[in-house]
Amino acid sequence: MKIQYLAIIFVIIIVPISLIMSAYIQNQIDAIQMQADFDRNLINATYDAVKGFQINTTNNKYSSISDSKIRDIEAAVNTFYNTLNTAMVQYSYSVDDVKLYIPALLFTLYDGLYISTNYDNVYSTIGEGENQKVDIKLNGKNYQNGVKPYIYYSAKYRLKNGNIIVVNYTLDNEITVYGDFGDGEGYITRSGYLINPDLVKDIDVNAKTLKYDGVEIGPEALTERLITIEDQERGTTKTDDYVYIFYQNDKIYLDHDDAGNPLRNDDGTLKIFWYNNYQKTYVNDASIRQYATNCGMRSTSAFDYYYEAKDFSEWARDKLGDIEFADTLRVEDGITPVGDNVWYTDEQTGEEVPYLSENTGDAKLFYADENNDPMLSGSVFNNHRLSIIRKTIETSLNIVISNYKTTTLYDYAMPELTESDWYRILNNVSVVAFMQGMSIGFRPYNNYAIVTNNINKEVVKPENIYIIAKEDGSNNKEYHQPGCKDLIEGVKSGKLTIIGAYPIASFQRQTVKISENDERYFYYQATGGDILTGCYNCIVDATGDYDINDIIDGKIEHYEDETNILYNENDIREVRTAFLKALARERYDLYKSNFDLEMRVTD
Repeated sequence: MKIQYLAIIFVIIIVPISLIMSAYIQNQIDAIQMQADFDRNLINATYDAVKGFQINTTNNKYSSISDSKIRDIEAAVNTFYNTLNTAMVQYSYSVDDVKLYIPALLFTLYDGLYISTNYDNVYSTIGEGENQKVDIKLNGKNYQNGVKPYIYYSAKYRLKNGNIIVVNYTLDNEITVYGDFGDGEGYITRSGYLINPDLVKDIDVNAKTLKYDGVEIGPEALTERLITIEDQERGTTKTDDYVYIFYQNDKIYLDHDDAGNPLRNDDGTLKIFWYNNYQKTYVNDASIRQYATNCGMRSTSAFDYYYEAKDFSEWARDKLGDIEFADTLRVEDGITPVGDNVWYTDEQTGEEVPYLSENTGDAKLFYADENNDPMLSGSVFNNHRLSIIRKTIETSLNIVISNYKTTTLYDYAMPELTESDWYRILNNVSVVAFMQGMSIGFRPYNNYAIVTNNINKEVVKPENIYIIAKEDGSNNKEYHQPGCKDLIEGVKSGKLTIIGAYPIASFQRQTVKISENDERYFYYQATGGDILTGCYNCIVDATGDYDINDIIDGKIEHYEDETNILYNENDIREVRTAFLKALARERYDLYKSNFDLEMRVTD
């Protein structure tokens, strides 16, 4: 065959195949690049949503109130879409186009969750007249994008007498209980923290003192450093330290003269103020001023936490003490106990999976004692609590995403989250964004992004409490994680003195904006003008620290070798005392919509 014939065959067969392969490979490269861009854009938008929520809640003293919270959530949703839309402009997507491919935007909060999605908000009715049955059905034509009603982390349980009660869970050890226990008291609603009540002893109600597992709890003097604007026009400010306490979810501060002496009103009560917009707003309410005077501006929140938690936990022993895993009722109908049949068939995969992620067997879920201490993360109560929260999230997301309808005709489904993803979601306030169906070459994009937030007014986790220690002979203060080995060794050797313990939000830089070009900064805990920094070991070498449960439990031993002990539970006593006081105080001072509920309704 002549060579020109071979050339013609090569041009006719090989060149088109090469061109097709080249186009295919280029499309795959473009798809990979688009996927990387979408991943980055999704995580950045989710981060901005969390940051927006964090800023709104930490700077809004009403952020825990329902109406204010929903506005903070909606603002965070808008931030998410604005950021994502800006990033997607290069692909010619508008904000309305982007929304079509976001089946769910999940916000997990302290005691429940919000989901932003498309949902049908218009109902059609069939039937007229008083005696005719009226069917109310979704008409499927009036979808709108918005935040759906709040969903609590809750589960139903059947008591041994057959009565059904409801328990709402939170991201810590607080629960709310609803139901008729069949003991003649009628319908009861009660809320409180669950602890081991046997650890609370030596209670003196008048002095506001007690011992929790050997740790002395009593009134505390709390101080913060503030910048107050004296004259907005001239830009004059004053930096000073002020004693404070919490009153109904907000701090009130004690004013003093230049010599540090407390100021008083004409009626003899202490002169106190709110810190609003970086200015002093003096309290005129006589009852609040009298409250501040009576307590001497000393916080009793830690005492109140353990005292009230003991009472609630003893009540829970009596009312809920017999409840086991098998008494949990299925979400599907609310009347069938889980029982021994703890598996079900997953509709998406067809596989047999556990109904709840944790089966605690015949252990008593709400009977708190030394074998089930809700303050410890590995307790029976906490394992069950996390499984209920996970089930609530899974059920809610499955319904929302599988029913999601847009003009894209994509078959939306909830992706399978990894165990590490679930750990992040279940242990923090978080935002999870799902993005599905957007074309990237010859296949649809399908991914999700998770960003957690530990600086908020929603929850105080043990890991978010930091302890301030000052080195002798220095004006430098460092804040440490409770299990920091440098802190423990420093306190034992006498090189460090513990000043106090506060949540991580207290160590964030605060900005006072005087004018467009004049911003001034301060730190709440940089009292006395001391320099406040984070511990280097806690930042870069946290693997050498001790587990937070060891600090709570007080059982810690560290050996230099097989025979010589470096430090034990007595050596961490000061660290443990500061930590347990701060954890109790900060949890008690957070606003809870259901806190202190104790309502009995009888027929």
